Amino acid sequence: MTLKALILLSVWFCVFITEVTELQIICSSEPVQAVYSERVLLQCYLKPPLDAKSQTVKWTRGNDIVILRQDGKDNAGAQREHFEERAALSQEALSKGNLSLMLSSLKLTDTGRYKCSFITDNVEKSCYVNLTVGESDVIGSDQPVKANVGEDVILPCHLEPPFNVSTLTVEWTCNKTYVHVYRSMKHDPNQQDRRFVNRTSLFCDEIGKGNISLLLKNVCKEDEGLYICHVPKLHSQVRKGNITLKVDAAKHDTKQQFNGSSNNNTAKNTIGVIVGVIVGGIVIAVIARYWQNPRPHSGSRVVAARAMVAETQRSGGGVPGLKQDILAAFNLQLLFI
Repeated sequence: MTLKALILLSVWFCVFITEVTELQIICSSEPVQAVYSERVLLQCYLKPPLDAKSQTVKWTRGNDIVILRQDGKDNAGAQREHFEERAALSQEALSKGNLSLMLSSLKLTDTGRYKCSFITDNVEKSCYVNLTVGESDVIGSDQPVKANVGEDVILPCHLEPPFNVSTLTVEWTCNKTYVHVYRSMKHDPNQQDRRFVNRTSLFCDEIGKGNISLLLKNVCKEDEGLYICHVPKLHSQVRKGNITLKVDAAKHDTKQQFNGSSNNNTAKNTIGVIVGVIVGGIVIAVIARYWQNPRPHSGSRVVAARAMVAETQRSGGGVPGLKQDILAAFNLQLLFI
């Protein structure tokens, strides 16, 4: 190696050491919270950015090595078995000084304090990230849901914190009867009670966000009761949520009242038609009799006619307009007596 090459190498080494000495390694200052079986990114980066692809990057939790990268490749032999195939660094991100750790298929035992280290021959820079892995609980509604007969209603139910249950089974029941079953990423009608066929659905676009609310269509009074949304295989202490549905039958009663009123009006109209026919018949009979036997007025005939009218009034009951019709017929009869 020539003297010039040695000088250049020495200068480069001095610059690199200076950069590393002034380098900062920064981790997330806030505790990271994640959900069981999901994945999480533990942030760690160099400032100013420095290509770390060929450098040593190590993540540890206590004495356990989560991942170790040396000379541009992962050292699988040094990794703790608990983290195998679950921890990863991005090659592209490393080239930009981003040392963040992706940890997938989270377990409750992954909770802890993680150390991110950037190591050179003479310098080690480190920072820490606190991770908490928790469970999602199924949450129903403390307040009853109210609906009128004939309406569509949403029974709210979700997971908190939000959790993707698209690959899990979701069951909705009421009084031990299956209302809706979601299985294998679609509606499963096999167990559904026939009373709810074609009346229920979940919001498919929301299931991945932990929203498992039920849409119930054309509500009837028999739908009233306690509903339970259940995720049987959820890794949680709280897998069920309760929702009470109350159905107001006022709308239905109003319809019955309207139908009753219509029936009464129809009956009255029918009676009116009958009375009209009777009165018309009397008028025709009187006219025909007059033309056959015209004679002067007689007091006895007037008395008889009035008696006939009184009897007809009594048989007519309280039908509106009947009295006037009878009187008109009576007066017409008097003209021809």
